[in-house]
Amino acid sequence: MQTERPVRSYGFRIIVLLAVLANLILVIALVMQVRELQQRVESLPPDLASKRDVAMLRPLRVREILTQNCVECHSSRRLGTTISMEPRDIQRTLARMQTHPGANIPPGEFDRIAASLLVARCARCHGEETLNLMVLKTQPERIATIRRMVALPGSGVRADQVLAIAQAFDKLIDYREGGGTADKNTLPILEPRKQ
Repeated sequence: MQTERPVRSYGFRIIVLLAVLANLILVIALVMQVRELQQRVESLPPDLASKRDVAMLRPLRVREILTQNCVECHSSRRLGTTISMEPRDIQRTLARMQTHPGANIPPGEFDRIAASLLVARCARCHGEETLNLMVLKTQPERIATIRRMVALPGSGVRADQVLAIAQAFDKLIDYREGGGTADKNTLPILEPRKQ
């Protein structure tokens, strides 16, 4: 007795062999692409973005605030004198401006203008890129930076102005991050450092 061998379909074997081959080719292609991606990632510099790059994503827009609200009526020369004013004098001047005819500045803008004028003191020596770096700092770091500037000759910033300038930065940052509402109640009250 001879047993009959089952007739196997050679077509089925060929289809399975082709499917395995196609899978093998796809796996090899995938491995090659993963290796290429790893090499690209390894070739990237360790710092993809500098602090200046990050700061430019969140600018303070001091110049824009002053241009929109002040330059229409005031010359650059006259506006320049307010930069050297004391913070309280700036507030009084802005309060008087509210009564001027033609001063079409919304009441909420006056805090931003006062803050911008205080921060503009820093623009005497620093560009906008450098000022924008203050956005990345915490409030204590900003205060420490401003205190270092006080020690520099010709900075034009006195020790008693440090907290006012730091709070001006806070107002500009809070206004921008809060969707356009600078709320005085959200700013921390800073006591002057006793020396």
